[in-house]
Amino acid sequence: MASSKLQSAMEHEGDDARMDMSPMIDMVFLLLIFFMVASRMVTVKVDDKIKPPVADESIRPDNAKGRIIFNIRSDGTFTAGDGTVTVTEDEITERVSNWKERMETVGNEPSLLLRAHRDASVRELKKVTKAAALGGINKVVFGSLKTGKFD
Repeated sequence: MASSKLQSAMEHEGDDARMDMSPMIDMVFLLLIFFMVASRMVTVKVDDKIKPPVADESIRPDNAKGRIIFNIRSDGTFTAGDGTVTVTEDEITERVSNWKERMETVGNEPSLLLRAHRDASVRELKKVTKAAALGGINKVVFGSLKTGKFD
């Protein structure tokens, strides 16, 4: 004769073994919250007063890390990516050199994104690129639109 424990185990032999999934769902939510908190949101403020020129052969750069943004408005004023207005080349050079030092400590290659209004003069573009070169940044990306559909 079999013991009662053995008999009860043999009776339930055909039942499927089930796993409780609630701890798994809790773990997924914990991982989701962890990655949301640990990640860094990168936002680029775009100056609404800038209407970039249209270039049929424009391409989007792959890497946007370490990029300082300068906008050139049609009236000749410069705004940085944070919205502050700069006027002189010395201010631009100082801002660029500070940005370069910050990016190099993080390990990113610093570059300059130059967004100019389509009516801005070439003299203003040269002023910003010269100030960036004096600040130590020699990689410049010019912002343009592929089509004129966003006018």
